[in-house]
This record gives sequence, C-alpha cells and structure tokens, in this order.
Amino acid sequence: MASARCEICGRPQGLKQNYTHIHTLVTSVSGSILCGAPTCNRPASVWLTYEEELRYLRGVRNFRIPRNTQVQVV
Repeated sequence: MASARCEICGRPQGLKQNYTHIHTLVTSVSGSILCGAPTCNRPASVWLTYEEELRYLRGVRNFRIPRNTQVQVV
C-alpha cells in the first residue's frame, strides 16, 4: 500500500514497507490528500514501495493509500 507524505516530512520511516519512490498526485486531487505525518497538514505526494514502483513503470497509475483511498499519480 502506497503512503502519502509531503516532501518536507519526507518518506515514511519505521514502517514494515520501505518507501523509496516519490510521485506527484494528479492535479485534481493533489490539494485534497494531506500528509499522513501526525502533525502535518500540507498537501501530500505519494511514496511507493519497490514493488509498486515496478507496477508504475509498467503503466499502472492508480494506487491505494491508507484509509482505503485510491489515488492516481503522474
């Protein structure tokens, strides 16, 4: 599952998955998805795991983030 964090908070740390690839949300939803860090309320980017990045490179652009939300990245 992808993770939503702003560029200032950076990639998620201390989770089971290693999130190493950052992507921008499509413009129409970029302001409505906020950073998942506990004290942050900035618009988020989407961080993908290695496996999700491979899917992205094959053309997949829809990913699921916490709270069962589906997002599209560019």
